[in-house]
Amino acid sequence: MTRTTTVGLFAAALLVGTAAVGCGSDDKGSDSSSSATSSSAAASTSAAASETTSASATAAPAGDYSKLLLKASDIDPSFTASPPETPPAGITGIGQTMANTAQNQTITFQIAIEADPAAAAKRLDESKATVSKDVDGAPQPADVGDGGFIATGKSPDGSKAITEVYFTQGRAVTSIEFSSAPNDPVQPDTALAIAKMQDTQIKNNLS
Repeated sequence: MTRTTTVGLFAAALLVGTAAVGCGSDDKGSDSSSSATSSSAAASTSAAASETTSASATAAPAGDYSKLLLKASDIDPSFTASPPETPPAGITGIGQTMANTAQNQTITFQIAIEADPAAAAKRLDESKATVSKDVDGAPQPADVGDGGFIATGKSPDGSKAITEVYFTQGRAVTSIEFSSAPNDPVQPDTALAIAKMQDTQIKNNLS
């Protein structure tokens, strides 16, 4: 959308500039020729803008990482997935939430795409330093992806049981948060099994 709008603005600027050249001529004998030239240029510019806008509108969206996400059916038929969500400005990637409302369980997937594996590893280290904001359990090494770790416990206010798994796969950094009732935590083995499925999904689909 931004690209289409920019093309439109440039096209308008070109039209104004062309009209200004035609109106600013002091040679009355060339008024007709200038006007014809301006009209021709305006028509050509408008057609070019229209063609570019059409091409932009029909082009595939850039940075579509939805293929990296698991399906709810991959995990459990009782879960329902929300539409994929793009991350905040400045972060490239994809996210999604799956919920089993009957069991008061939620799984939140967030996948950030970095420039290279080194940048991904750096973001993973930063996440390990701040995971205590989400769960009161200390992070422990986890056998998933590269640099994987898991933290289990409760949310800081004690209202939910939380299990979080983080890992990298190439230039992707993934976090998975399992939220449930305070006395019904998701077991680490279950969380890691799902994390490994997500790791495989990224490995097979991230180019």
